[in-house]
Amino acid sequence: MHEVKETIFINRLPEEVHLFLMDTDNALLWQSNLVEYELLSEDYRKGSMFRGVNKVAGRKIKWEAEVAEHELGAHALMRSTEAPMPFELEYVFAAIDDGTEMTYHMTVKEFGGFFGKLADPLVVRLYQKDVRSNLEKLKDLLEA
Repeated sequence: MHEVKETIFINRLPEEVHLFLMDTDNALLWQSNLVEYELLSEDYRKGSMFRGVNKVAGRKIKWEAEVAEHELGAHALMRSTEAPMPFELEYVFAAIDDGTEMTYHMTVKEFGGFFGKLADPLVVRLYQKDVRSNLEKLKDLLEA
């Protein structure tokens, strides 16, 4: 199993940060490695389906996922339903003073040879760097 976990402090309330993330129009604004993103359900809630395309290590990865858990301002868990590499993505929001400590936690069960076994650790490091940069951009957008 491979995992990427990053935490950032954002000077906004947890509900504000979470609502920003739920808005599909914002997804491409802060995620440089996200090429396409579409909510397939009417709104974002437990059971909602969405799909997208990410670019990782120069390769495009198409996926579909479902919101498995959702508690506004506290927690969201998405789980892939179709992807070359099964994944879970969790956001955790914790109120600290007048801001939010947000944790991004992605686990990928296996790459399945998509990048080649020897490249897996490099791909994880590259993705970790992308996530850190994306969270900094998210912070900048929300605090502007």
